[in-house]
Amino acid sequence: MKNITIKFLCLFFLFSLLSCNGSPQTQDEERIWLVFQPKVEQNKSVILKLFFRSKPDNGSIKVLSASSNTDTELDDSKIEKEMKSDGKYYFYDIFFEAGALGKSDLPVIEAKINGKTYKSKAATIEVVKKQDVDNNAVRLVLETDKSRYHVNDTIKLSLYEYSKFSQISKFTPADLVKKGAPEALFEVIDTGNVDYEVGIVGFKKYIDANFKVVTYHWNVNDAGKQMATLDGTPYIKNLIFYIKMTAKEKGTFSIPKSRFDYKIYPYEEAFREEMLGPEEVLRTKNRISPQSNALNIIVE
Repeated sequence: MKNITIKFLCLFFLFSLLSCNGSPQTQDEERIWLVFQPKVEQNKSVILKLFFRSKPDNGSIKVLSASSNTDTELDDSKIEKEMKSDGKYYFYDIFFEAGALGKSDLPVIEAKINGKTYKSKAATIEVVKKQDVDNNAVRLVLETDKSRYHVNDTIKLSLYEYSKFSQISKFTPADLVKKGAPEALFEVIDTGNVDYEVGIVGFKKYIDANFKVVTYHWNVNDAGKQMATLDGTPYIKNLIFYIKMTAKEKGTFSIPKSRFDYKIYPYEEAFREEMLGPEEVLRTKNRISPQSNALNIIVE
């Protein structure tokens, strides 16, 4: 029991440290944005993340509005003083405590970046009586940048994660772990096995046989998160990987479903509460096994 508990503890803090690292992508329009859990259970708390594309000009940050549910000490100078840099983005954590039921306005932040004024979009977070973790808590979506390609075209294949919760941990599916696959992120990093990075067994062999790889990026740091809507529901969107490649010949190439196991922590205190409970709760509570769509790449 002790070894398992320590493993989960290490994994949780590893994800916490990595979640704010730099992104391989850019925000084309937004220079300041919030990433937040869309719904929070009443009397629970979560951390909102405020991102700046570049370092704001000195003294330019302004809190235009702030909810009574957020950090009471949230102000211009506090953000400027305590925001952190990862070499790519600047970010600041905002504490949110869910009070009255209903929708609550999130802070709107303004700042100048290279002399030009930007501000975050107005957004709301919903406080609900009770929030359950269901099979749609995390969804996986495989997509390509076009529906059809020619042989010389560069194909971009991406896998995105859509989560209703801000605190999640991703694992290799349990059935593969029983067969010897690495389970946790740090174990997958150690093996360097692309199949476990993308959640598709046989992926690398299939890609190498049918395509010439131009570039491959595994977003190991869970960087560049943003808010998005999927089927009318708000989620936190996160890139898992993308690969750019050209087909060796014409044909229809089938990419199987990607799948992972996820452990969900619905609010800020959940991990600590589970650590103090039975081992079985820590291992199995709020654990789901989402799968992505399969897709065909058509090369004419």
